[in-house]
Amino acid sequence: MIVCTNCGRENEDHYKYCLGCGTVLPQASAPAPEPEVKMISCPHCGAQAPSNFKFCGSCGGPIAAAAQAPSGPTAPVQPAAPEPAPQAPPPQAQPQGGAPVAYLVVIKPDGSEGARIPISSGDVGLGRDSTHEVLSGDPFLSPLHATLSSTDGNFVIRDNSSLNGVFIRIRGERELQDGDFIRLGQELLHFQLMQSVAPLIAKANETLTGGSPDNGYWGRLSLVSGPDLESRAFVLKADEVAIGREVGDILFRDDGFVSGRHARIAKVEGKVFLKDLGSSNGTYVRIREDQPLAEGDLILMGQQLFKLVAA
Repeated sequence: MIVCTNCGRENEDHYKYCLGCGTVLPQASAPAPEPEVKMISCPHCGAQAPSNFKFCGSCGGPIAAAAQAPSGPTAPVQPAAPEPAPQAPPPQAQPQGGAPVAYLVVIKPDGSEGARIPISSGDVGLGRDSTHEVLSGDPFLSPLHATLSSTDGNFVIRDNSSLNGVFIRIRGERELQDGDFIRLGQELLHFQLMQSVAPLIAKANETLTGGSPDNGYWGRLSLVSGPDLESRAFVLKADEVAIGREVGDILFRDDGFVSGRHARIAKVEGKVFLKDLGSSNGTYVRIREDQPLAEGDLILMGQQLFKLVAA
């Protein structure tokens, strides 16, 4: 465990930032050297792949067993016995399209890279029905959560009406629409223009409705705590509202993944814009329609963060 020098909280050895206050943690003792990575032949299609890959980048078959042959000066190298060819996945889950043109790389909580999902030309289904373990083991993913399309080096991701949505990290500034959902740190926020917020008490005849007076509020952010449950609401009155953990108009002091000054919402000439203020972990917006992707884009799906990397 690593003890934060700022707040004294204990953190896991692989964490880079304190979960309590967000302070950079001191370096732990040097990790053990990683095993040597070498190229091995896929037992299913014969293509070359790094020995630390679990799945073949060409055919998608499991290759972990091929990398477990005994090694060392006294142990003869034995070829791994070919495994039965995997059953073809459902057409909607992971259609094969030849050699990968890109990868979706899992970004772990400590910032290091994890599993790699090959993306071939055409449409690739992403969801709990996928043959990839990193997807099939995530209960917050829908069976067919999203589709990533690749055409002539251009990438587009589509949300297939999933329950929990697909979120993309914004670059610079992004215009908000009424009803948008925002992810920052561990918080899920629902943005609404005040004109679309339904009153709790319907107006009857000419009787005035009781409640807090409307002093020029133009919008509202609600904290989503569960299915159809919004536990807190923050009304927006000023033309510029800052969000953070330590500095701002809306604060999330207990969320170590929110930066001290994280993001800003601004109303400009009748439009509303969301801007990330250089936060460590980024600000994300749920996509509504087909979203073009560029290399390096970060995507939140289920409980995981993915990065698009060219092959």
